[in-house]
Amino acid sequence: MKKNSHKRNYHEATDLNNFFSQNIILWFRKNKRKLPWRVKSYQKDFTYKVLVSEFMLQQTIVKTAIPYFEKFIKKWPSIKSLSKAKEQEILILWQGLGYYNRARNLLKTSKIIMSKFNGKIPQTEKELISLPGIGDYSAAAIRSIGFDEKAVAIDGNVKRVISRFFGLKGTLDKNINEIKELSYLVCSDSNNRNYTQGVMEFGAIVCKPKKPLCTECIISKKCTAFITNQVASIPMPKIRSPKKKLRCITYLAIKNKESVLLKQRKNKKILKNQWELPSSDWQQKKITCINSYSPLKNIKWNKSSINFNHSFSHVDLKNSVYVSKIGKSLNFRKENKVKWVLVKNLSKYPLTTMSKKTLQMYKLI
Repeated sequence: MKKNSHKRNYHEATDLNNFFSQNIILWFRKNKRKLPWRVKSYQKDFTYKVLVSEFMLQQTIVKTAIPYFEKFIKKWPSIKSLSKAKEQEILILWQGLGYYNRARNLLKTSKIIMSKFNGKIPQTEKELISLPGIGDYSAAAIRSIGFDEKAVAIDGNVKRVISRFFGLKGTLDKNINEIKELSYLVCSDSNNRNYTQGVMEFGAIVCKPKKPLCTECIISKKCTAFITNQVASIPMPKIRSPKKKLRCITYLAIKNKESVLLKQRKNKKILKNQWELPSSDWQQKKITCINSYSPLKNIKWNKSSINFNHSFSHVDLKNSVYVSKIGKSLNFRKENKVKWVLVKNLSKYPLTTMSKKTLQMYKLI
């Protein structure tokens, strides 16, 4: 390992193992949050809840995931019941949580577990990584939390705690190899379940990205960043690429005050298979020819006062809404593959957040 500002070598890191891991476990036992997936490990559904929570917590903070998790478990209380679900059902429940491939992969994984592993969540790293949507981190988290095996799960919180404790200057990406090696060295040899949850929770609650609670920190007396007064500068923030600024038009067609026109996002990378109000392509230039993207022939569209921005991880989308209220069926443009859906049945469709927002503004849902 390269020497960094902390001047510590592997021998010193190994000596710190007990101090670091035991204090993290002690802190966790006293301060752990009550979360719906933290049930007793002897309960029959324990590893299933760990699996579902790990899928949901990819790219999502705990507070946001909790209500989705509770609804999910209520609807599908076991891996067996989940394996019988349809993709559309999963997507409906996942609405608003984002990163919908997680939902699809969780469904695929449940089916494989039922067919290949007799309904039991696999315990080895090789078997777990073979499942859709499970990578190195998720496999380690499931092995550690679900089965109490020694496995090093490194999320953003862990990276930050390790970086500060050992004084690793630079970005997390730059120091990732060192972080992995040091994480393994200070990882608890026993009670790994509490250690893994503890170090992640410690990073979320105490060793926060901004305004960390160093005065309440149980490991601060041996934390290099704290001792050298570098907590604010470690780790160095990653320079993010600016988001693309794009525009689109949404078409809200209302028939007889009881149906709206919807279209499924087939063959799309973003929001695949979800349903939406028909819209134009996303583009940089302002769209001037409104009828060129119209899903209906020979119809007048009125510009709505509703215009709003919708943000994705890599795109800021400016959306303009055009409305048409009609009393009879009109011919569709063949290439659009749209359908009329009764307002009372909209809850049966996994709608995109942007379309859902538009429908809510017009009090249709």
